[in-house]
This record gives sequence, C-alpha cells and structure tokens, in this order.
Amino acid sequence: MSNVEFIKPTSLQDACEALMKPDYLAIAGGSDLIVKMRNGMYPNLKGLVDISGLPPLNTIRTDENAVIIGSGCTMNQIAKDQLIKDYFPALAKAASTVGALQIRNSATIGGNVANASPAGDTIPALFTLVADIMIIGCNGRRQIPIVEFFLSPGKTKLAPGEIIEGFKLLLRKTRGEFLKLGERRAHAISKINMAVSTWNDGKNHYRIAMGSVAPTVLRCREAEEYLESSEQLDDNTIARAAEIVSETAKPISDLRSTKAYRKQMAGVLLKRALQNLR
Repeated sequence: MSNVEFIKPTSLQDACEALMKPDYLAIAGGSDLIVKMRNGMYPNLKGLVDISGLPPLNTIRTDENAVIIGSGCTMNQIAKDQLIKDYFPALAKAASTVGALQIRNSATIGGNVANASPAGDTIPALFTLVADIMIIGCNGRRQIPIVEFFLSPGKTKLAPGEIIEGFKLLLRKTRGEFLKLGERRAHAISKINMAVSTWNDGKNHYRIAMGSVAPTVLRCREAEEYLESSEQLDDNTIARAAEIVSETAKPISDLRSTKAYRKQMAGVLLKRALQNLR
C-alpha cells in the first residue's frame, strides 16, 4: 500500500486519462475495493484514482423523460431520495439493505455495479428498472443496457480508461420490492436476493431479477411473461410464477449456502414480493 500512488483528478477527463495507466484503479467509497486490496487481490496495484466528489457523479437529476443517478451517489443518498422512493421503490429498498449505516454512507452505486458481484444488491433492482449504464472514457461516452454489461463474476464491459458515469432510468412510476437472505441483517453478503418492479401503461408489466443464483444477476423472463399474460394476481398465479423462478435459478453450492436452498428460496422470495405488491 505504501508504494501505491494516489491521484485526485479535478475532472472526469483527467480521471479517465489516469485510469489508462496499467494497474491503476478507480476508487470512490472504497467499501468493496479496500477489502479486495487487503485480501491481496491486486498484488501489482500501482495507483488509485479517487473519483469521489467529481460532478456530476454524486447527483440525482431528471433529464427530459429520464432520471440520471450519478455513479458516485451513496446508498443512503439513494435510499432517502424522494424521487427514487416514489418512482423506483425497488432500488430505494435495495440501497437501504447494503451493509450497515456506516457502509451506506460511503458505498456508491457505481462501485456496487462495477464490482460485478452476482450478489450485488442494487444490480437486480437496476435490472428490473431496465437501466442503461452511462460510461465515459478517453474516447467519449457510450451507453450499455445493464443486462449486457456483465461478462462473469468481477468482469464487465468497461474498457481501460472508462468509468461508470451514471445510470439512466425511464421516468415512469413503478411499484417494487427488494428482498434478500443473509446470515445477518447488516454486513451480510446475500445468499440470494431478488428485485421485482411492476408498472401499468394500459397493460401490467413485470420485471424480475435475482442475484447469487448464477454467475451474473439473472432476469426471469419466463416468469415475467407468465405474470403479464395472467388475468389476475391471485394465489395460483403467484404460486406458478414462483415455480418458474425456482426452475430458472441456476445456483451453485458454496460456503454461504447450498444449491437446493437457493432454488427453493428463489420461489419463496418471489411469493413474498408479489404478495406485497398485490
């Protein structure tokens, strides 16, 4: 750590240029990165580029018919924002479950997504809200649908010198739930988590995503289509959707949980979420 250079850029362009150097990493809240560094995951690390506080990374704003959430917004900032709570409750609830209060005051949504953990709590919520990821780099800006962003655990489509600038969500009022299971309420990595968002534009729409059941967060498209084609959200409909989600989950057994438990609880979490949304 003593030989690691620390860079505090004054603009996004300067940050991108600094991140073009081999073995230089971006840091904002640092809640994921510092743990990885202490565990020796970056033995060749040469520099940290502090992007915290760079505008507009730490703001939530509207842009025509969209909401832009800066990647530097903290979990508590998102959980408490009235616009997010009113329009995107699944995301507000997910942000409110990330670690304990101290963690939520520093952890950023950009870091949670860039970490690319299949257990990342805000990722399923962003999946259900059909978010686009706004990326900036030395060669300009681009956008990627969040469902296309993740390659494998810990790996994304970010190129050298690129950082997540923010997340773009269509400004539409949704209802939503986020549920997770872990060893403890605070600090726990999810054994499984699930987000559900629904909205009506003349037709009921459902989006369901779950984490810790596949190498990356998983959309449950078959269950979504089944719910959208159902005439009512009764107990039988909910039970069948839960079965579909359990069948869709493709988890592994590890130190935190077993494959069988995760598959079973995928259905249980969807039942709870849909019952809350009736």
